[in-house]
Amino acid sequence: MNTNTRTPYRRTALWPLLGGALCALLGLVLLQPTSPGASYSPKASAAPAAAAPTAAPTAVRTADPTPSRTLSGTVNEAAATPLPSPHPTASAAASAGVMPVAGDGPAGDYAFQQVLERSSPADLPHTQEVKLVALASRIWLADVTGAGRENWRGYFGEEPLRSPYRDVRIQAGIARTVGDRSDRVRVRLVWAGTDPAGEKQDGRPAEVILVREDTTWEPVH
Repeated sequence: MNTNTRTPYRRTALWPLLGGALCALLGLVLLQPTSPGASYSPKASAAPAAAAPTAAPTAVRTADPTPSRTLSGTVNEAAATPLPSPHPTASAAASAGVMPVAGDGPAGDYAFQQVLERSSPADLPHTQEVKLVALASRIWLADVTGAGRENWRGYFGEEPLRSPYRDVRIQAGIARTVGDRSDRVRVRLVWAGTDPAGEKQDGRPAEVILVREDTTWEPVH
């Protein structure tokens, strides 16, 4: 009889325990994430925020100063590129073998000298040639200006010069022997001056013949 009275009591006592276990299991199921297999990770949720690049501050552009310009371009271009000359320089003209341009003034003297020297080979000692060119230059100045004619009366005569040139200067000159004679030379000159009408001109050709008499050189016609 004791066995029959204890069995209903044990079954009745198990129901509350089973109900509590079911409630706990149901609570665990409800707490699981909606998507199957997905798990919550603090690092995964923080990763997008950390990976987002920080926006760099916008660079503020300042207006570049506009360089001043010259006829040949900007200041830098003007410093690297020289302005063109209205005429070629004397050295450039001589090296290129181009005839000097009349009107260059003193800047063209060197070119005229180079042209004269290339016209015929030198056949006199340099020191002697320099002296003969200087003598012929003084004679030519006396011829076109009238100043110093008294030094060569046999060459100019007594008649005064009626229409002298002014502002005369010798630009270039060479001396070469005439034929095979060492006592006779021809001096070729290039000169500039203002004629009696007032016209200025350079690059004018001239020629003076000198003959040696004893130890001196005299002009002859």
